Amino acid sequence: MCSCIFEIASSKSLFHRKVPKKLDGKNRSHNKGRMKNSAFPSNQKLIPKSIQIPIGDSQFLAAEIYGELSKNPPPVVCIHGLTGNLKNFAPLARELVKQNLTIITYDLRGRGLSSKPRISYSHELHAKDLKLMLDFLKIEKANILSHSLGCWISLTFGKNYPQRTDKLCLIDGGGQLSLKRKLAGLFMIQESLQRLGRSFSSREAYLKLAKESPIFSSWNEDIEDFLNYELEEVRTSDTIEYKCNIPIHTIDSELRNMGGALRPWKIPLRFLRNPIASFRILRKNNSSPYDRILSPVLVIRAGKPNFQKGDELLPDEAIETFKNKLEQPVFLTLPDKNHYEAILLPDLKRDETISWFFSKFHR
Repeated sequence: MCSCIFEIASSKSLFHRKVPKKLDGKNRSHNKGRMKNSAFPSNQKLIPKSIQIPIGDSQFLAAEIYGELSKNPPPVVCIHGLTGNLKNFAPLARELVKQNLTIITYDLRGRGLSSKPRISYSHELHAKDLKLMLDFLKIEKANILSHSLGCWISLTFGKNYPQRTDKLCLIDGGGQLSLKRKLAGLFMIQESLQRLGRSFSSREAYLKLAKESPIFSSWNEDIEDFLNYELEEVRTSDTIEYKCNIPIHTIDSELRNMGGALRPWKIPLRFLRNPIASFRILRKNNSSPYDRILSPVLVIRAGKPNFQKGDELLPDEAIETFKNKLEQPVFLTLPDKNHYEAILLPDLKRDETISWFFSKFHR
């Protein structure tokens, strides 16, 4: 059971606190430390340091570091979602580094500019990669900021390497869902998978597909940067085409190890062909890691439906499970953001809450 719960109001810098009074004074510093975003225009770009991190077998992770590495507070490592890349966190990183936080964004193996071996991809694999990255950078303990699939990776890391984990922030992911909700989620992400494996005649045609998608209520330069980063130029003898550099195998393998599939209609076929292995995967993914998470956790929920009511990734039942099983949960809901907008569109309340949590929240 949780020992204390913070629920952060989404409109003003106020707290609906369900905490012992002795914690009140310690955490009022959140309002005093309000981010001065107006002093730093959002279009002001900070150029991060780009590095390649070896992880063995001649493979590497592509990463960017904002600010100088330090131990206090621990660096914030950002883990993107299923078909994301390190550019997903660029807007957040620019704001958080102004609050004296060091930010490390990186491409998961199989995405972006990281190595893309044809192997089995899973939460466990990515958690091991994260440990190798921290070892290489000589980081003893890290804060972890994650979105979507990245939330499950960060929970796996926190479970397997508690001594290397300081705090966790989960943005619209990592929740225990019913089978019905999981299937709804699989159908919901189909929109974001449309770009995989396709060839486009120009960069503009590739971006046009995303601009016409109902996923985004608005468009900005950061979304365009994220999409251009994953775009690969393919030259033949007489043509130039463009395609997303994420291999279909990577995403299919990732979903398969979560009990899903690139094409949801294949799930029942898999159960018929190999029921024992399918039930084993289902059972593994139904087991909750929350009881083994020792770190404080900030859960940020996207409150706006993605396409229709009921396809939210963190429904009320998932939030209740967090409250009942995590030791020190903190909650924030973004009522005007969907799953993708929660990370890709500007949000001052989100940014200042994350900054407060990583720099000022104490156990």
